[in-house]
Amino acid sequence: MDAGLIEFFNIVFRFIHIVAAIMWIGNSLLFTWMEINLLEDKENDESLGYMNMLHGGGIFYLQKRMIKPDEIPHRLHIFKWQSYTTWISGFILLVSVFYTRGGTLLLDPSKTDLPAYMGLVISLGSLIAGWFLYDLLWRSPVGNKAWLGLAITFGAILLYASWLETVFNGRAVYLQMGAMMGTWMSANVRFHIMVNQDKMMAALRDGKPHDLSAGKQAKIRSWHNHYITFPVIFLMLSAHFPSTYGSERNISIAAVVIIGLIIIKHMMNSYRTIPRWKEIIYATFIAGTTVVYGLMTVPPMFGDPVEVVQLSPEAEAGKQVFSSLGCQACHLPQTGTIAPSLHGLIGSEREFVDGSKLIADEAYVRDSIMNSTAKVVKGFAPAMPPYATVIQEEQLDQLVAYVKSLGN
Repeated sequence: MDAGLIEFFNIVFRFIHIVAAIMWIGNSLLFTWMEINLLEDKENDESLGYMNMLHGGGIFYLQKRMIKPDEIPHRLHIFKWQSYTTWISGFILLVSVFYTRGGTLLLDPSKTDLPAYMGLVISLGSLIAGWFLYDLLWRSPVGNKAWLGLAITFGAILLYASWLETVFNGRAVYLQMGAMMGTWMSANVRFHIMVNQDKMMAALRDGKPHDLSAGKQAKIRSWHNHYITFPVIFLMLSAHFPSTYGSERNISIAAVVIIGLIIIKHMMNSYRTIPRWKEIIYATFIAGTTVVYGLMTVPPMFGDPVEVVQLSPEAEAGKQVFSSLGCQACHLPQTGTIAPSLHGLIGSEREFVDGSKLIADEAYVRDSIMNSTAKVVKGFAPAMPPYATVIQEEQLDQLVAYVKSLGN
């Protein structure tokens, strides 16, 4: 697919994806909050709870209730398209940005000799198989034991991610984890929440009493979606955090983040029943960030010692500029992600999309930074913006010094 068309799809469907996700997540957070805060109505046997809310200068009265077959509301609002739009737009992005390039942005050639198309096969196959395995687990007797099901699901995610780490680059591992969990969420809406709600409404239209059992089944999967929400947000935004997915301990970091976010979400839901919920949130945040920072920075206790390269003051300053501009989000140590690696660049041969070649030197690095679309490396889209009007000459010198310091 043409690189310009890929970029256009990226802009359009990323906007749709983000807006739909905001609406879907907002619904999940609001409806769960309302469910938690409903007051008991002792004078109405058909009421499952009520509340009054102040917003926009008015009082909104909300009641959750059982209804009779002849009382079905004429206009009944159903929330499903936010979920479907989020998943469909996300899948289009996955296809247009990653699958159309034959898996080259997914596999890590420094880890595996698999042909590029296997990245696509693994990714798509995981989305399909992951849903069936997750659904099978929670349909089984394990589904009646919430903590056991949660432990098995969490362990399976980490095992899957650890295996994926042996063939995918770190950025793709996080993206694939988020895509798989997001698929669970949307499939929960399509195959459980909506199906059970439709059963309940069909029974009412047939003149049968309001049966809450189907609704309870829908609610279980709704709670799954609610607790998965925060981890999925982190994983889908992880492309902006190369220090996490690019770490040698990226799976451990993901595990800590997922656990921490679920605990924080549970405390937000439990503020009426756990007196020190705020303190637990603060403690979880502090402990989680401390552990994650340690995983990113503390050298391994075992194995061969890591050789620390002493940078010159100019190269060290260039490293800071490189980080502040977000360059490490695309230029990872290994080639095969969204941009070519800069490690070992100086003195290596570069081939460009127009068929020309040259030996990379300092002048080439300077030109590539200032006018990035002039010489685009073969196999990559012209996605890097030019920095001619962004950085100063001193910063350019520092960046060049840093790139020259990068070994193989």
